[in-house]
Amino acid sequence: MKNKSKKIKRKHNMQGTYESVKVIGTFHRYGIQQSVDSNGTFYYRPVVYMQDCQDLSNTDLKLPEYLLFNLTKGFKSLGILNPGTKLEINCRHYLKEERNAGYGYPTNIVIANNRPDFPDDPNVLAGMIMVKNQDNPEAEKDPINTDLIQIYKKWLENKE
Repeated sequence: MKNKSKKIKRKHNMQGTYESVKVIGTFHRYGIQQSVDSNGTFYYRPVVYMQDCQDLSNTDLKLPEYLLFNLTKGFKSLGILNPGTKLEINCRHYLKEERNAGYGYPTNIVIANNRPDFPDDPNVLAGMIMVKNQDNPEAEKDPINTDLIQIYKKWLENKE
C-alpha cells in the first residue's frame, strides 16, 4: 500500500516561507529571553518551553528537543500551566531553506484532550451519568433507571 503524502500549502511573508501545522507537546516551563529592539534597548520577553512535541500535520518531521513560543494571549488564556500539561497548538513551521527556520505564531492553543467523547446515544449517555453519580450525595434525588445503566454497561463492553 502506497503512503500518500499530504500536499503542503506553502505561504510566504516577510519572515519567509511557512506552512500551517498542528503540534502536540508537553508544557515544560516558562522562561525569559532577553532581546534588543531597533533602538538598542534591551527588554525581556516571556516564553513557553514545550518538549516531546510532534507535528500532527507531518509525522515524518523530526522536531527539536524543545519548541519555544512567545507567551501569547492564547497561552495566558489557559491560566498558569503545570509542567507535564499536554497542549495542542496551531502554528507556523518556517521551512529550513528560509531565514528564521522554526516554529512560531501559536494560535488556537488548547489543553490536549485524552478523555473519551460523550456517547451519542441519549440512553447510553443517561446511563453513564447515572453510574458516575452513584456515590455522589448531591445526586441522590436524581432518577435511577437500571435498564439505562445496563445499556451503558453493555455499550462499554462493546466499545473495548
